[in-house]
Amino acid sequence: MIYINKDEVNNIVLTLSEVSSLTNPFYLFVFQNEMNPESDPILFSTADISAYPERYNQFLLDEPVDVELVKGQYSYFVYESLTAPTEIADTTGLIIEEGRMVVSGAIVNSIYD
Repeated sequence: MIYINKDEVNNIVLTLSEVSSLTNPFYLFVFQNEMNPESDPILFSTADISAYPERYNQFLLDEPVDVELVKGQYSYFVYESLTAPTEIADTTGLIIEEGRMVVSGAIVNSIYD
């Protein structure tokens, strides 16, 4: 599971290299809001900053600079590519990892204030 805090730089650590079929791949993350499955998926791609990518892969996501996410639960899918992808068509088309993501943050204007 990935946990994202709003308005923060978030560290995402996954083990993608062990299931990748490409050498030195780029990764494309696709986030789909589970409360609004009809919404457009949110695409995110950034460099792997892991010091040991053969063991784990590490990415930084600056919310809301890189992508702006609504608090809630998301499904995520990761694709691999030979070049830096900007859309799913730029990838091999195979999902190499999928899971859930939770986006949370400070509650502003709560009914309990």
